Amino acid sequence: MRIWIFNHYAAPPDCAAGTRHYELGRVLAAKGHDVTIFASSFSHFSRREERLTPGEKVATRTIDGVRFVWVRTPPYADNGYRRVLNMAHYAARVLSAQRGLNRPDVIVGSSVHLAAVLAAWVAARCRRARFVVELRDLWPQTLIDMGALRANGLPARLLRLVESFCCRRASAVICLLPGAGDYLEARGLPAGKIHYVPNGIADFPRPMDPDRQADPDVADPGHRAADLIDRIRRFRKDGCLTAGYIGSHGPANGVATIVAAAAELRAAGHPRIAVVMVGDGQEKAACQRLADRHGLDNVLFWSPVPKQAVQAVLAELDVTLFCLRDVAVFKYGLSSNKLFDYLASGKPVLFASNAPGGPVRESGGGVCVPAESPADMAGALAGLAAMSETERERMGERGRRWIYRHHGMTALAGAFLTAVSEPARRGGPVTEAQL
Repeated sequence: MRIWIFNHYAAPPDCAAGTRHYELGRVLAAKGHDVTIFASSFSHFSRREERLTPGEKVATRTIDGVRFVWVRTPPYADNGYRRVLNMAHYAARVLSAQRGLNRPDVIVGSSVHLAAVLAAWVAARCRRARFVVELRDLWPQTLIDMGALRANGLPARLLRLVESFCCRRASAVICLLPGAGDYLEARGLPAGKIHYVPNGIADFPRPMDPDRQADPDVADPGHRAADLIDRIRRFRKDGCLTAGYIGSHGPANGVATIVAAAAELRAAGHPRIAVVMVGDGQEKAACQRLADRHGLDNVLFWSPVPKQAVQAVLAELDVTLFCLRDVAVFKYGLSSNKLFDYLASGKPVLFASNAPGGPVRESGGGVCVPAESPADMAGALAGLAAMSETERERMGERGRRWIYRHHGMTALAGAFLTAVSEPARRGGPVTEAQL
C-alpha cells in the first residue's frame, strides 16, 4: 500500500522532534508498504533550518525504508504571525512537492495545525486517493482551554469549521487521545469513523545513522548527550537523587512547577535531590529566572538532545518527571511521547497531572500527584529519595513491562493500517501477519 503522511513537524530520530510517523512508517515499510512523510525542513524545536542547503526548496531522503520529503518554510521565533506564515507555506509547498510522485492509495493529514490537514484533503481530491485525518491535538479546543482563543471568537469559529469540514470528508479519523472519540461523537462524527491509535514505543532496535551523527551542525548526539550524562553522573556521585524532565518547555507543560518544587525541597532541607531539565520552549527563560531567584544550584537546564540519545540520558537518571498544567482539554486523556520514553527506560515516573487514567496509574510505574502543585511534587520526590534503589527499580520495571505490552509500535502500526486501509478491510484489526 502506498501511504502519504502530511505532518509539518515529523522527523527521524536524529533531532529533538516527534518521531511517531517515522516509527510507524519503518514498521510498515519493513512489511512491504510504501510510506512517504512530507515535513518542514525548518525545525520547530531548534528554530533553524536543518534539512536543506541554501537554494534548495525540496529534498527527499529515505531513512530505514521511510521516505521523507522536506519542504522549505520560512523561519519564525515565537507563536506570532511568522509561525502562521510558516504553516501556510508548508501547506502550499507540500501541494507543489507531491506533483511529480506516483499516486498514493491514501493521504493522511496530521494535525497539530489544520493547514496540513486541508492540504492533504486537496491532494487526495486531486489524486483520487482516500483521505484520512489524524488529530494529534484537538484544535481549537486546546487553544480555547489554554486561554489563547475565545470560545465564541472568530478564529475559534473558523478553526471549528475547518475541523468539522475535514473530519466529515475523511474516510477515517485517527485520534491519539483515549477520550477524543467522545469529543468527536459529541460534534456529530459517526463512531465507526473514529480509530484510536495512540503514540507508542519502538519494539525493535532502531538502527543508528552514522551520516547524520557525523554532522555536528545539524544534530550532535555525541557531545550534547555525553556532556549532559557527565553532569548527571556528577550529581549522583555527590549522593543526589537525580530527577529529569526531557521535553518541551511550553505553556501547556507547566514546567515552572518543577522549579518551584526544587525550591521547596531546598527550603525544607533536602539538598540531595537534583533536577535536570532538558529541552526548550517559551517557558524556559522564565524557569531559569525562577531558579536564579531562589539560588538553586540543584537545578540544571540543558538544551534539547536528539531523540536517538534520549534513552541513554534516561538511563542515567533515578526518576523521570512529567507535568502538565490543569487544563480542561486534558480530560480527554494523554498520548505523550516523552511519557512512553520515560516508562520504556524502566525509571519511575513522577506524574503531575489531573488527566484521568494514563499509563503511570495503570502500570504502577510511578507516583501520581495533582497538577500545578509544587508542594505535592516536592513531597513525592522526597518520598522517592527515601526509597531504596531496589524499590525504585521494581517500580520502574512495572512501568517498562506495561508500556511494551500495551504500546509496542508493531501493534500500533497494525491499528494505523486498519484506519487507512480500504473499507473492505475494516471488519477487524490488521494482524501482524497482514502487515
